[in-house]
Amino acid sequence: MLIPGSIPNKEPLIRVGLILPEDKLTSIVVSFSDSQFYEIETGNQLHPSCKNSDQLTINCDNGKLVIPELGIIDTSLKIIPSIPDENPSLILNGIPTGRGFHWEKQIRASYWGTMEFSIQDGKMMAVNELPLEAYLKCVATSEMSALCPPEFLKAQTIVARSWLLANIEQKHRHLGFDICNDDCCQRYQGMTHCTDASIQSANATFGEVIMFDDRICDARYSKSCGGISENFEHVWDGEPIPYLVSIVDEDENGVPFCSPEIVSETSLKTYIGDVDEKGKYYRWTYEATQDELVQSLQDKRNIYVEKIHDLIPLQKGRSGRITDLLITYEDNQRDDQKIKIHSEYEIRNIMSPSFLFSSAFTIEKTEDGNFLLHGKGWGHGVGLCQIGALGMALEGHTCSDILAAYFPPANLKKLYS
Repeated sequence: MLIPGSIPNKEPLIRVGLILPEDKLTSIVVSFSDSQFYEIETGNQLHPSCKNSDQLTINCDNGKLVIPELGIIDTSLKIIPSIPDENPSLILNGIPTGRGFHWEKQIRASYWGTMEFSIQDGKMMAVNELPLEAYLKCVATSEMSALCPPEFLKAQTIVARSWLLANIEQKHRHLGFDICNDDCCQRYQGMTHCTDASIQSANATFGEVIMFDDRICDARYSKSCGGISENFEHVWDGEPIPYLVSIVDEDENGVPFCSPEIVSETSLKTYIGDVDEKGKYYRWTYEATQDELVQSLQDKRNIYVEKIHDLIPLQKGRSGRITDLLITYEDNQRDDQKIKIHSEYEIRNIMSPSFLFSSAFTIEKTEDGNFLLHGKGWGHGVGLCQIGALGMALEGHTCSDILAAYFPPANLKKLYS
């Protein structure tokens, strides 16, 4: 695993969680590009490649991992490429993606490297261990389409590498891996979206990161800032970070790079990630109904509500993202109550059953008591605006221009070759 605060001088191995205990998967089908290139390790025993089938089923049964085809029963196992120079891959069918978001689904994806299965709290877990640069060849075009301009893909790759190596959040360290495969960390769908374009962007930027004050930047990014990005401290708890500051995302004519005037809603469909919803990212309207909000407060806060009276923004960041929202309501005893929702993430979580696009919205109460939310942007809005960076690249700006625009005081540096 990556060491917090360290700056590598050679390419590291990383560990990516693909199946988490929260997924509650009880079975997964594994296929091979060529089974002769793989061995299965369980405990003290090594199962040679000649015994592998082209397809195996791994079941979770009473706290054990079971492979019926090979008669294997154990609490952990590794599927290891025995001839890694041949770049063999294995395929998992039914990998969760978009956990908790409106685009949640299961996908079929291929992976390089070692696949480690284990039992955690009685549930199946799978971790992909592979070289960092191999991982990055899959990330830029999991986040966005391979049809994006090369300068955008290079910038996205450098930002993804920087965020991972900065290793600040460590959300899953207790589970024994560096990051997960999802939007919670960084979208990684294996080789499914690995293309010549993504390989070229990883190779062209091999080992490059952005740095500030002799540290690798914790380079955040989201789909669309909506025209103005947000300060770090308005989205997450913590002190201000000099390179994660609000910027006006406009060209020399005052046109926002992420707006439909530069990246039309029609063309955007060809540039965004495969699992992204094909909706409006710059400006949108969403109706939060009484029924949805009442159910949301019950499910997510264990608060029983008869009726929502009002939604009152208490504090906003520079981009217009609401960071504190007051909800006034009538409880099931007919008493007036109020609750303050803190953080843009929790506001988005409460306001929609499938996670609201952004907390940058104004509120219009309808005659029937529902709330029309007129919003902008998609995601938290801190750091790189992916659609804005795409707009910059489409207008001829370079990778260096893009990084300088979204991370103003940071510098580009090559850590290893």
